[in-house]
Amino acid sequence: MALTMFSPPTRSVGVFRSPLMTAAASTTGARTVIILRGEADVSHRPILCDQLCRVIAVQFGDVVIDLSQVRFIDIASVRALATGQMLLESQGRRLTFRSPSRLASQMIHRFGLSDLIEPANRATP
Repeated sequence: MALTMFSPPTRSVGVFRSPLMTAAASTTGARTVIILRGEADVSHRPILCDQLCRVIAVQFGDVVIDLSQVRFIDIASVRALATGQMLLESQGRRLTFRSPSRLASQMIHRFGLSDLIEPANRATP
């Protein structure tokens, strides 16, 4: 498992982990970043959902999901992210994806969520 250090203006929201996946969140300004590492599959969906629910319920502002270190992502995890996006949208907030790995980018594209990828990281799968 990797440990992420955040600079002082960043406030850590929490870290959820299993042997194959870590979900760490931190708040910087008006945005909360959730960094996913490892394999986001159906067995790890509760970790993703717990972290996302906590951020939606407790934090304010937009949410960024960093997918750069995701080795695998399945339909269940993408559905959880899509549900989170809908919940945030109903609150006038926004969810975006940062630096999706090639596989994550393909899954996001298949679900029609490509417009949520931050512009600097947009690529055709």
